[in-house]
Amino acid sequence: MAIEVCSNCFSPRIAPYMGYETGKRFICQDCDVTIEFQNIEALVAFLQERRDAS
Repeated sequence: MAIEVCSNCFSPRIAPYMGYETGKRFICQDCDVTIEFQNIEALVAFLQERRDAS
């Protein structure tokens, strides 16, 4: 199961963009960019790397 989050704010509050009429695109309820992670471990690793880089 893939976990999709906004790549701008990392919020999981996303919805299908135009009801899937444009393919598998999602829109954040606060932003307009999303990124897909294959699983929760990939998301956690990404967030830890981001935290450690700052």
